[in-house]
Amino acid sequence: MSYSDIPENPNGNAIALGKDILYSINIGTAAVPVWLLVGGQTKSTLNRSADSISADDKTSGGWKVTLPGLKSWSLDLEGLILMNNDALGYLEYSFQNGKELNIKTEYSDGSYQTGWGSLTDFKFEAPKDDVATLSGTISGDGALSARTPIVSPTTATLSLGKAADKTFTFTPDTTTITSVLNGSTTLTSGTNYSYASGVLTLKSTYLSTLTAGTYIFTVNTGTGATIKVTVTITA
Repeated sequence: MSYSDIPENPNGNAIALGKDILYSINIGTAAVPVWLLVGGQTKSTLNRSADSISADDKTSGGWKVTLPGLKSWSLDLEGLILMNNDALGYLEYSFQNGKELNIKTEYSDGSYQTGWGSLTDFKFEAPKDDVATLSGTISGDGALSARTPIVSPTTATLSLGKAADKTFTFTPDTTTITSVLNGSTTLTSGTNYSYASGVLTLKSTYLSTLTAGTYIFTVNTGTGATIKVTVTITA
């Protein structure tokens, strides 16, 4: 028996620890992102707000009525200056040239959010008796994505002569799925696919009815995220 086989506490909590929430910047492309972790992180604050719109009138009983208007978000970041971390150069270039950043905030359960924003504040501090630090604010352009789970794998291959179920694992395994589509066709849960404990199974009985080709399946989650997985079928 391995020492690592000790049991997990079934009553354990799911409290997120700040040290496990990390942000990265995309140094690839919008279509094929390559995420570079920003080194030396000590603190990050995700701010979200909405403008207040007054909607009260003489008949509102003497009470103000406030409705939410335009929404905005920003990410305040703080960290140590690590001279061997390439992210520092990308942040510097973004600020100097007014180029937007594609950022990702990853949570301790493996889910993440992404968005685009501009580095509107960028500060270095170098006290004589302490480490050098940086701080800044990335102001959002448009909406942040919904909380999105990680999926592995994202592609699969099937031979019609050897049809088999194809499985895709979602992290966290508490992810809920509201629908699965092949193109514009909604699949039937229990018949075309099944989903349990973070594992999506596209059933061979359904896949074998398709002709040879490449099919992109759209998976909609309970958080509003949309995920694509691809199945290539050969004759």
